[in-house]
Amino acid sequence: MGEQEASGNVSYEVRVTPGRAGADPSAPDWQVCELEDGEIQDSADIYDNLTLEEANNLAAMWTRKKEEAEL
Repeated sequence: MGEQEASGNVSYEVRVTPGRAGADPSAPDWQVCELEDGEIQDSADIYDNLTLEEANNLAAMWTRKKEEAEL
C-alpha cells in the first residue's frame, strides 16, 4: 500500500477505501487514487471496490502507460 510513482507530477496511490476494514486483501476494500502534485484533483480520479491485487495491478498499468507515452 503505497504510491506507485509516475514521472512528472502524476502518481497513483493504492489505499483502503474510507469506511472499509482493509483486513482482507481479497475483499473489495481497496481503491486507486490518481494524484496530481500529491493531491486528488477530481473525485472521478478515485477507482474503488477493488481487491488489493486489482488495485496494485491497475496502478502499475497506469504507471507503465504513462511512462510509455512519455518516450
